[in-house]
Amino acid sequence: MGGMLPLALLLLLITNIWSATTGTTYAIDTFYTDLDSCSDTPNAIRAYTPDKCTAGTTCFTDGNNDNGTTACKSDYLETMKESFGISQYIIQVIYKDSSCSTFYYAVGYRVTGACELGYVAGESGYEGLFYFIATLPEEGTAKLEFFTTSDCSAITDSSSTTDLGAVVAPKATLESGECVPLDFNSYMYSTTGYTQWYSSNSYDDGGLNTGAIIGIVCGCVVFLLMLVAGIFYYYYRRRSKGKQGGQWTATLPSGDLTSLESAMSGQTGLWNDDVITAKRIPRDKVKVKKLLSRGAYGEVYTGVFNGQQVAVKMLLPSTRGNLQHVTDFLSEAKLTASMEHPHIITFVGVAWDSLSDLCVVLEFMDGGDLRSLLNKYEATKHPVGVDREKATIALHVCHALTYLHSLMPPVLHRDLKSRNILLNQSKEAKLTDFGISKERLDQTMTAGVGTSLWMAPEVMLGENYDVKADIFSFGVVLSELDVHTLPYAQTKQRSLYTTGRTMADATLLQKITAGEVRVEFSESSPQSLVELGYACVAVDPADRPTAAEALYRIQIIISQELAE
Repeated sequence: MGGMLPLALLLLLITNIWSATTGTTYAIDTFYTDLDSCSDTPNAIRAYTPDKCTAGTTCFTDGNNDNGTTACKSDYLETMKESFGISQYIIQVIYKDSSCSTFYYAVGYRVTGACELGYVAGESGYEGLFYFIATLPEEGTAKLEFFTTSDCSAITDSSSTTDLGAVVAPKATLESGECVPLDFNSYMYSTTGYTQWYSSNSYDDGGLNTGAIIGIVCGCVVFLLMLVAGIFYYYYRRRSKGKQGGQWTATLPSGDLTSLESAMSGQTGLWNDDVITAKRIPRDKVKVKKLLSRGAYGEVYTGVFNGQQVAVKMLLPSTRGNLQHVTDFLSEAKLTASMEHPHIITFVGVAWDSLSDLCVVLEFMDGGDLRSLLNKYEATKHPVGVDREKATIALHVCHALTYLHSLMPPVLHRDLKSRNILLNQSKEAKLTDFGISKERLDQTMTAGVGTSLWMAPEVMLGENYDVKADIFSFGVVLSELDVHTLPYAQTKQRSLYTTGRTMADATLLQKITAGEVRVEFSESSPQSLVELGYACVAVDPADRPTAAEALYRIQIIISQELAE
C-alpha cells in the first residue's frame, strides 16, 4: 500500500488544480445601442448567476429594441473588461457579505460622459430600464448618475417617486479594489451589501488571460498525469524485480504549499538558478506594509527591508498554487535581477519560506508612476508641450530602451506605457514591469500582449515583431508627455462631438493599423521633438528610429532647444 501513496497524493493535487479552473458559471449579458448589429462597443454589461446559463452568440433584440448577446463564462470580470476593449469603463461588483466573497451581481458601464441606456441588474432577469451618465476623470473619483428618461433629465422613478440619484467611487477605492459597504440605497440598488469597484484607470499588473490560464493548467494536468504514470511504472518494475530501496513521497502539509517547491525545482530549475539563489534574501527580514496596487494575478505593497523602504511584489493568494504562475513569477524576477542600469528599477532580492509567501523585493520610487503625474497635470491645467523636465523623462526612458535593445539577445519590454515608468521625487525615470518581456526574437510572437493603446500596428495584427514595437510605444509615451491625456483621447472626443457617439474600438484600432489615426502633439513642443514622435509611431517598423537614434536626437533637443 505504501507505494500507492504518491499516486493518491498526486491525484489529489491534480483534482485541486483542476477544481481551481472550474466553478461558478456566470451569465454575461452585453447590451448595445446599435440597432443594426452588436459590433460596436457595448454601453452596458451585466453578470449574474442563473439557474442555467444559455449562451447566445447571435445578436438578439429584446423587448426594448436594444441589441445584446449572452455569454456563459467562469471569469466574469475579465470577460467584462475585454468586452469594453480600449474604451473607458466602470465596473461595480455587488456582494452579499462584508468579505466580498458571496457574489450577487456585477454591472459594467461604458464611460462616455453622455446619456446611455442601461439595465437594473439582479440575480436573474431584468428588473427595469434606466439611463446613466458615467464619468471617470483621470485625476480621481468615478461617478455614475442614474436617470429615468432617455435625455437624462429626470432622476425620479415615476412608479415609486424614489430618486435614482448618483453613486461615486473614490480614487483610492478604485485603485485598491477594496471591499466597501454599499451605502447607497434606491431604486437602482434593491439590496444592501458590499461592493468592489474596477475601472479602466485602475493599475493593471499584467497577467495571462483566462484562456491562457486554462491552457496552462491543462498542460500542468497532462504533466502530472505523465508523472503519475511514470511513478506507477517505476514502482511496478521495482516490485517485480524484488528490489528494496527508498520510497518517493509527496505530501501537502495542511494549509501550505511547500511541497510544490521541490516539484518545481525538478521541472524548471528556477529555484536552484544561480541568479535566483544569489539574490535570495531572508523572508523574515521583509516586512510587508500598505497595498499599492492589485492586478489580475499579482499585487504590489510598500514594505521595509533592512530599514529601507521597498516595493514588495507578490502573487495573488488564488494563483500561488499554480505551477505556471509561480514559474512566470520567478522568470520575471530572474530577468529583472539581470538588468543593471540606472534607469531600470533596481532588483533588491527574492524571498520565500514557502510558496505562500514568495515575494520579489524592488526599489521603491517615491514619485509614483508617470501616468499619475500626467493625470495631475491634466487636472491642474499644467501647460501642454514638452519642456526640459518632460524631455529629460523621455531621455531616461530612451536610455533604458537603448540598454535593453543592445543586449545579446535583445530584450523587448513589450508593455511600455506611462504606468510602467516610475519616478522619484526628482522626476528621475525608471522602467519597470518586465513580466511579458521575451529574450528571443526568433520565436513566433503573437498579438494580445501589452496594452492596446500603446501597441504597434504589427502587434495588433498578430504579425511577428521586434524591438521596433517598443519604439512605437515610446512614441505614444512622447505624446502623453506632451498633451497629458491618454492616447487617442482627442480622436475619440472629436468622434463624439461630430457623430454624437464614441468611435468604436474596432474602428479605432483599424484606423491605427492603416495609419489613418495617430497620437497627437501640441504646437507648444519643439518641432524637432514632434517629428521624432511621429517617426516613432510610423506604421512601417522600418521607418522608425532605433532606440540609440532616438536617444541621440533627444539629447540634441535638450542641449540646443531646451537649454536652461
